[in-house]
Amino acid sequence: MNIKYLPALVFISLLVSACNSPIEYCSTSETEQALNNFLIEQAIQLTSQKKNDHYDGASIFGAIKIKATLAQVRISLENIKKVKQDADGHKSSCSAQLKITVPPPMLSDVDLVRDTLHQVRIIPYAKALQIDNGNNIFVQNIDYSVLTTKGLTAPTVEFVGEPFAHLLDEIVTSVLLKPTLELKAAGSIVNNEALKPLITTETVQSESNVEKTPTINNDDKPSPVKQDLALAKLVEVEPKKLPAPQVITKTVPIETPVKQIMPSFNCSVATKPTDMTICNTADLARLDNENMQLYKNARASDPVATKDIWFTSIKAKYACKTTVDCIAKVYKKSMRDYVCVANKGSASCKIDTLKP
Repeated sequence: MNIKYLPALVFISLLVSACNSPIEYCSTSETEQALNNFLIEQAIQLTSQKKNDHYDGASIFGAIKIKATLAQVRISLENIKKVKQDADGHKSSCSAQLKITVPPPMLSDVDLVRDTLHQVRIIPYAKALQIDNGNNIFVQNIDYSVLTTKGLTAPTVEFVGEPFAHLLDEIVTSVLLKPTLELKAAGSIVNNEALKPLITTETVQSESNVEKTPTINNDDKPSPVKQDLALAKLVEVEPKKLPAPQVITKTVPIETPVKQIMPSFNCSVATKPTDMTICNTADLARLDNENMQLYKNARASDPVATKDIWFTSIKAKYACKTTVDCIAKVYKKSMRDYVCVANKGSASCKIDTLKP
């Protein structure tokens, strides 16, 4: 080797070594990207689990929609510090300020949806997770570790990110639910307009006749004797002109519109015959709401058993097509099993033998 090139080679070797030093991994772009990916993956998992909470959940919480919404949120690290490094030099303990920036229009949509669902707004929700807020920016001081193992192209990040993952999940959930809630609200307005009572011609005519009918005060009403004398006198003077019979009129009462019961899913976008039957049958809509509430209670107790009941009952329900009694029977069966699961009795609920 030519001696004159040796200093240059040594310098390059030291430079590469410094770039790969665990000390620097706390603040590299690779570390920040790894932490970003870790949070995004956790949020996607949380939001994707909500597919089972809605009949049309698969279309609302699709993976592409979740990722596209999360892509609008910026995750960054600031004030990065290395706390310590292990003896082998493969693990660096770091601290930093994790910052999540949400576009203001998105934040407004989130609060609008949460108001509609009677949920606490997103900033108080973040504070409950001990995440500070300034306008549309959410920040929290975090600790994380960076592992560097020989042969890996990128560092591995160890980080307890549940608070921020839940915050991202709530933000994404609200954004994705907004179009569905708007359609449901529009459908309710249309239904309410259709239920407004019409004033019939008979009612108008009856009210008109009532206005022309004189009212009789009981205090001024003549006694039967005076009535007979008056009638006799009238007959004597004009025998052919007897008093015309009194016409009794009545008004047709305006019926109070019956409030339509809406099921737990959005009827304005329903296309399946079974769903449309539920939307048009008040008893089925009521059972659907009760079934959904019991499903949520059971899911909080035993998600696995509840999921089995859900898919079995959905299959049985759609097999009923438009038969009301069949659909009602499926609902009542699944409701009994949800109650069983919620009461910690999933082993005796006979979930695998669900039949309509």
